[in-house]
Amino acid sequence: MWKKIFALAFLTALFYSAALSRGAPSFAEGSEPVGRSEPSERSAQGAQGDLNDLVIYHTNDVHGYAFEERDEAGQLVRIGYDRVKALVDADPSPRKLLLDAGDALGGQAFATARKGELVGEVLSLTGYDAIATGNHEFDYGFRRFMEVVNKYRLNFLAANVILPNGEPLLAPYLVRSWGDMKVGIFGLSTPLTLTSVDPRFIEGLKFTDPIEEALATVDRLKAEGAELIVAVTHLGSEPYCEPMSQTVAERVPGIDLVLDGHSHSVAVIPIERADGSRVIVASAGAYLENIGRVAINRKGDGGFSIDAEIIPASSPEIAATAPDPAARAAMGAIRAELEAELSQIALQVPFDLVGLTRLTRSSSTNFGRLVSAALADATGADVALINGGSIRDNVLKGDVTRGQLLSALPYGNYIYLINVTGEDLLAALTHGLALPGAGAFPQFWGLEVVTEKREVTSSNGAKSVALVPLAVTVGGKPLDPQAEYSLATIDFMYSGGDGYAMFGKYPFREFGGVREAFSEYMTEKDDATLRAVSEAIVLK
Repeated sequence: MWKKIFALAFLTALFYSAALSRGAPSFAEGSEPVGRSEPSERSAQGAQGDLNDLVIYHTNDVHGYAFEERDEAGQLVRIGYDRVKALVDADPSPRKLLLDAGDALGGQAFATARKGELVGEVLSLTGYDAIATGNHEFDYGFRRFMEVVNKYRLNFLAANVILPNGEPLLAPYLVRSWGDMKVGIFGLSTPLTLTSVDPRFIEGLKFTDPIEEALATVDRLKAEGAELIVAVTHLGSEPYCEPMSQTVAERVPGIDLVLDGHSHSVAVIPIERADGSRVIVASAGAYLENIGRVAINRKGDGGFSIDAEIIPASSPEIAATAPDPAARAAMGAIRAELEAELSQIALQVPFDLVGLTRLTRSSSTNFGRLVSAALADATGADVALINGGSIRDNVLKGDVTRGQLLSALPYGNYIYLINVTGEDLLAALTHGLALPGAGAFPQFWGLEVVTEKREVTSSNGAKSVALVPLAVTVGGKPLDPQAEYSLATIDFMYSGGDGYAMFGKYPFREFGGVREAFSEYMTEKDDATLRAVSEAIVLK
């Protein structure tokens, strides 16, 4: 037994040491993280596949789904970082990059339980060359983010995230050289971070215009001799994302490839600019359900051909690629640290709770109503209102472990009780309902809202459909704009998160945590009460 333990520990330590040795130095707060030039150390180890001048593998929006998962038929539905490493290493091309477009450190219990620590370690083991800085990298505060970045020497990039002293928080870009090829890689973060993250966690940071920063960074990369320029962006491709990744691609000549995250899109979008140049925008979905691959080859005229594809976890190629054994052993050891803690039963639920993000961001779900009802019950409030983005996963009938609860309600928010005017309550509903698909979409209890759909045009010209409240009742009576109502909400929204700017002017009383209130509510209420809330129709 001890021989086996020693062998596993030695293999893990050996692999971890090698992975760290590949990383580039990170920058502490207040230093000068300008661009870096460094050689790529990835080498061809595989014997199968096409030989390309450069191959880029990319992921995005993994949100802590670090391990492979299979469906009931045994088919892979999530790839797992250990298999990602094996897939990249098996490619025989002489030049390779592994990139990620952000939202790696926040999400599932594996990410939240140690505030990004364990994901940071796995990213280092996998050997990512560069990672865009997503909004969920700031879920634990930007200082904690920098602790993880520096500890594991991770190459998070962000050209448009600025410290109070005017210096970039992270390296804006890096340059990789392989003799006759020099590639520039730079990162952009969504300005929506200012409203999608608790404002206290990013206090003092400035998110500058992505297009302006991209134009300046491309010039700097060209001055350093980069002949191929790749943007890893966490901007998104939906109408509410301003600017969208496609907009940056169109307006910034010189970018050859954009690898994007934030919208969880599965897409390869070729774009031809007004000057006739071409660029490809690619995104690989989310949760390691796919991996992107871009084959780049030099043409006779000195330019490059770029061919992008998105490979699903279920593909024969992924299934035929065995996970890297050292990575699997190391990740298994990391995961074991949490098993005892996260496997403890937190509560029981009598029916399935709907918490998929695409549903909590576009409709009232029973999970959203029950969490809101729990807040109202804990505070005695007339109304409870939370953002749909605070719920991140389904919870299935039966025993619910601490890990499952952390995955579904990952943010550790606290309950705030305030007294608001009916006018501000209506403003909050109008704001959230106008953003179907965004995290601001409201989940609530104590209200009934009748809406109609209207087409709206955003400032960037994109059209979308908004829900507009036509009639609102509170406790069965029409909402009075001049009346005062007690509202239970969360600290994130009170602080202006997701654009809810109307609450911060009111004095608040703080209660306990959202997860704790929800667990208590689900445990103490009888089945009939829970089912009544679950089946109620509050949004029409």
